[in-house]
Amino acid sequence: MSLTIDSDRLWRSLNEISNFGQTSNGGLHRLAATPEDGQARDYFASIAASIGCTIRIDALGNLFVRRAGADNSNPAILIGSHLDSQPLGGKYDGVYGVMAGLEVLRTLHDNNHQTSTSVEVVCWTNEEGARFAPAMMGASYFAGKYSADELHDRIDTDGVSLKSSLADIGYLGTDHVQTEDFGAYLEIHIEQGPTLELENIPIGVVTGVQAMRWHRVHISGVSGHSGTYPLELRKDALVAAARIVESVNQIGLRRPHIARATVGFLHVSPNSPNVIPGSVELMVEFRHPEMAVLDEMSEELLESLTLVTQTTGTTFEVTQELNSPPVVFDTQLLAHVEAASQTSGLASKRMLSGAGHDACQVASLMPSAMIFIPCVDGISHAENESITAQWAAQGAQVLLETVLRIDS
Repeated sequence: MSLTIDSDRLWRSLNEISNFGQTSNGGLHRLAATPEDGQARDYFASIAASIGCTIRIDALGNLFVRRAGADNSNPAILIGSHLDSQPLGGKYDGVYGVMAGLEVLRTLHDNNHQTSTSVEVVCWTNEEGARFAPAMMGASYFAGKYSADELHDRIDTDGVSLKSSLADIGYLGTDHVQTEDFGAYLEIHIEQGPTLELENIPIGVVTGVQAMRWHRVHISGVSGHSGTYPLELRKDALVAAARIVESVNQIGLRRPHIARATVGFLHVSPNSPNVIPGSVELMVEFRHPEMAVLDEMSEELLESLTLVTQTTGTTFEVTQELNSPPVVFDTQLLAHVEAASQTSGLASKRMLSGAGHDACQVASLMPSAMIFIPCVDGISHAENESITAQWAAQGAQVLLETVLRIDS
């Protein structure tokens, strides 16, 4: 029997879950472990419970919903993504993957289709890393890269810990979810780039993800009165930080077309119009397919920090917050995705992901694969991030077909 997802229901659920943290400009402001994140999780979990799914929550708040198979001794198929957003971000990044996974479970339930193995959907905690570092936190914990205690103590810019935030929204779980429970991982996501839309291809078959590294830099200077302290005597931390921002950009430009180099976070103290900045914290992000090149870029950052702080009379400290190596996805699962696309009558294209995803962490544990759908103008991490109902339905159908192929 051929199964077809309910495209109207999927689109409706995407719109409904976007109510939790929706901005006036139609985007999403739903940082990890905030009340809005808790509301979105509750919405997702309530639907899963209504179709008989078992719900588990681990110590990092990762939310697992399982539809039992005929033989629960077989490793389950895991589908996952995230519900947290960037500040003033889009309403499909991550969210689409969670709701498409839920739609697969709902379609199996509607048709009373008994899979041989269980199918489970997970909502990972703090994929974005916008409130707590590092990004992909919940998936990294699941992969054994951090202990719960290490991550519980992480704080946001207001000094609030992850542990207390999860407790406040009711998602500080105690369930121990075994990685051995699962035999394959699938993640469907918007592309976050323009390629699929420009080439009019509805499905991206993601072969892998480039490497990514974050450096947290703290520059210390001396605060003073902006009207009385001479420019030539200042040790202005923000002047030093501004030069580092430009240096980071140049580090990327020296490796054209492939490398990415970004400073997307600055925290200036005391952040007053008439006070010379005494300290600045910034986050530097480098991306490249090769770890050796990331090492070169990191070394150039250190050289630049040394030079700039010497010339501005400031000092610096730098710590590495995230070091995600390049990931290559499972060839057999990629073949299943391509076959599922063909069965669904949809063109597909193999492509590398420039963005990091939870699948990067899970791939170290089990065979993993990712599916992309287009997004309008390639825009993501912005309030005007957009997809079409047709793209959403096509991707979810390919996800369903892939699950059925793995199960068979």
